[in-house]
Amino acid sequence: MAACRFCDNSVIIGQTTCSSSECQSFLATACTKVLKCGHRCGGIKDESECLSCLYWCTIADMTALKQRHDDVCVICFTSSISAAPSIQLTCGHVLHHHCTKRVIAARWAGSRITFGFTLCPICQKAMEHPVLKDTLSPVRILYEEVKRMALTRLAYDGLRVTESISTQGARFYQDPAEFAMAKYAYYICFKCQNPYFGGEARCDEQDVVENHKKEDFVCARCSQTNSQICAKHGIDYLEYKCRYCCSVARFHCFGTTHFCDACHTNNIHVTQLPKDKLPRCPAGPVGKQLEGSACPLGISHPPTGDEFALGCGFCNNMLSF
Repeated sequence: MAACRFCDNSVIIGQTTCSSSECQSFLATACTKVLKCGHRCGGIKDESECLSCLYWCTIADMTALKQRHDDVCVICFTSSISAAPSIQLTCGHVLHHHCTKRVIAARWAGSRITFGFTLCPICQKAMEHPVLKDTLSPVRILYEEVKRMALTRLAYDGLRVTESISTQGARFYQDPAEFAMAKYAYYICFKCQNPYFGGEARCDEQDVVENHKKEDFVCARCSQTNSQICAKHGIDYLEYKCRYCCSVARFHCFGTTHFCDACHTNNIHVTQLPKDKLPRCPAGPVGKQLEGSACPLGISHPPTGDEFALGCGFCNNMLSF
């Protein structure tokens, strides 16, 4: 009896793979070539150059590869590299082909857009391989768009020159793009499927964000009327009323909610208040009902608990210069 090339189960002489559905699916993408040393290529079909022998039969194989056939795939951690067709990334590390496809298809965990899934899990360099090019292409486009938005936001906040970027030895030394993308949180709008600014990343780290449904993540363009969108600056610099009182919001958190300073500090308290228990206009911070009938903002707006845009912050700032 011979052994299956993937799972080592017994197979009929003359066969290379057992009848299990998993091994048969691997066979459909596996390279069928035999290397000079006699071992089968552990790579995938139609590569311009075969993967070096995973058994390190020659010095050249040892030099070309950083892992052996019996090393575990560091994505699935359930089977060895030789247990499925594998690819060697440009960084030199070898991973199961189907595992890399699965990770890229799943994208980021949680609601906030992150790009850690595009990095080699061993060395944290970008995953690159010809077979992944088409799969990664839309992700790269999204990355460039989020980077552009984050850098623009960084300039708007006056943080292009900050110690985190200018201090030698700091994590983001001379890398404003990565600093901006780590500082700010961006989400995918449920309606238009485009990225939008959702506040600082430190707020996303709280569990509150995971209590929202995916339908809650809607950008200003899709949630507001055209009259509230600045003709010059679009939606990126809209100022909002605090959702929980009649104050100007200073924080945008969880991709869904705008807070003033006081309500942001006490966000756990105000977010847990039932809507019918929230103060009516005029509403003070942290659930306080103000006397009288005049709104501190001097405007007419929806009930407390609803999001409401006040206008373009960029234009308002320009008027104050």
